[in-house]
Amino acid sequence: MVKVSVIVPTFNNTKENLERIIESFDNQTMDKKDFEVIFVDDGSSEFQSFKRLKKMADERPNYTVKSIKASGWGSKPRNMGTKIARGEYVFYSDDDDSIFPQALEKMYDFAKKHDFDVVNPKVIRTKGWSWGWDEYQENIIGAEKNGVQSMGPMTVPKLYKKSFLEKNGLTFSEGEKVWWEDVMFSCLVFSKNPHIGVLAEYPIYHWREQNRSASFGKDLDYKWSQLTNLAIFFGENLSQEDRDIMVGHWYKSRVLGAISKDFHKKKEEIQKIEFAKAEEWREKYVNDNVVSKLDSNGKVLDQILEMGRRDLAYSLSESRTGITARSYLKNASFVDDKILISCSADLTIDEEEAVKIKGRNRKIKIKLPKDVAKEIPKQLQYFDEKEIDESIYLPAIKGRHSRATWDVKTVKRSEFVYGKGLTGFTVTGELEFTINMKDYALDKADYFQPWDIATRFSYLDNFSQRALACKDDFKKAAIINNNTYVIYKNNSELFSIDMNSTVLNFLGVAKADVDNAYVENGKDIIVPIVNTYVYGDTNLEFIAAVIHEESTGFVDTTANIFTKNGSAYIRVITDGVNKGKNTIKIVLNNKAHEFAVHLD
Repeated sequence: MVKVSVIVPTFNNTKENLERIIESFDNQTMDKKDFEVIFVDDGSSEFQSFKRLKKMADERPNYTVKSIKASGWGSKPRNMGTKIARGEYVFYSDDDDSIFPQALEKMYDFAKKHDFDVVNPKVIRTKGWSWGWDEYQENIIGAEKNGVQSMGPMTVPKLYKKSFLEKNGLTFSEGEKVWWEDVMFSCLVFSKNPHIGVLAEYPIYHWREQNRSASFGKDLDYKWSQLTNLAIFFGENLSQEDRDIMVGHWYKSRVLGAISKDFHKKKEEIQKIEFAKAEEWREKYVNDNVVSKLDSNGKVLDQILEMGRRDLAYSLSESRTGITARSYLKNASFVDDKILISCSADLTIDEEEAVKIKGRNRKIKIKLPKDVAKEIPKQLQYFDEKEIDESIYLPAIKGRHSRATWDVKTVKRSEFVYGKGLTGFTVTGELEFTINMKDYALDKADYFQPWDIATRFSYLDNFSQRALACKDDFKKAAIINNNTYVIYKNNSELFSIDMNSTVLNFLGVAKADVDNAYVENGKDIIVPIVNTYVYGDTNLEFIAAVIHEESTGFVDTTANIFTKNGSAYIRVITDGVNKGKNTIKIVLNNKAHEFAVHLD
């Protein structure tokens, strides 16, 4: 029995993209006989593209390739793939993305264990830190109880029980091409009362965003027509409660978003169009319940729209320019098998001037320009107490190659410190947390990449999620449980963790103590490693070579980095040690290191 059918629409795919996605299928831990891959070519106009796909598919017995007349987008190919799929479950993928090694096995096992109709898996984006933060906090069993947002983020890659789709006649719309067909399909699925699981413990899908992002938003009339289509769709296919949730999300993110961040930087003609379209959308689709669920800043923008005051939207946008909270490293060290990090962030304007906030106790004023404050009702000019309580300062970690992002839950201290002033108070975040890499390195490749750290600073309506910066240069080395580490300030002046000499030469930071080298058993050269932290047991083997000062060439051998009684050493294996100068080369991952020892 085929457990999972992976359905991939494709059109004029490049060699690089095709090889990447097929390699990710080849690397699956699920047995090849348990899954099939169905490529449906949407009438590629480039013959070499289809020929290349056929050749690679023919080399793999669990692959099927179908070709259809060009439809112009992915819906019809997905429906065709679903129709011929033999799997108990179907999973949709785009042809320029990839899946992680344990993806199919993890999703299928999760679905079978709980008899899910839908598994909403952790999706990784190439860019940014904050996407999916709320949705992928933890595994959720029976997520449908949380409403339509249990399908979010509403991207295509989800695992569906095929019989559930067939029973409910669920297909992707094949009419005129629309944006956000993935949102529509997700909402349609939810309207049929599925049993849903959120799988957050492992990254499933790497979304590279190479299709839509390049062209989206350039045609304003089309963009707003698609937003209108969405609102109509929500009204026709969702309950009133879920309809209001979806309208509220899109109102805040896309409609109010169009007249808020950097609105003042847009050309005047674009400002006029965006504001008028936003007014129209609000009038048609936004009810009092949607407005009541907005945050305080959203309610101010909603009021500006209701008043038809484009000038106030401009002024408000201009007043928010440059507000940020950049975190700077205070200290980083190794403790047991963890990295202990402390940092702080000041709420500032362009990291030059502290933001002054007015108010006291539980009544804090929204920072508004004078012209906006004059027109907005007084009751809308204060933050809700819930927003005060929900302010956070938390860390996140991202694999630089995998792009998998995780919120760090091992926080020892997170607090806001307030400074008093004549014109308001200032805000500083203080944060201390630990990183244990075994919590985030879930596949073998994860142990051979650098990792970066960011912080999420959210105070009232001020939000900043940026990489952790370093003011001072530093490098610290460690050997922990059979892995080498270097924590350091990278070339972008940010904090990074390098594992197993992927970017930095471990022995270039943790020095070989050549002055105290000695011979063991008459043939092995032992060199102590200094300037490094040691925890646990380690015995790593590397390619090495040795050349004696009187020889003409290197002798190939192996070397081990090992630990003993809390100290670290290099052992170079030889057939017999020659006295005098011996030059040793060791290849650490892709970094070569050379040093010389003098033996008596």
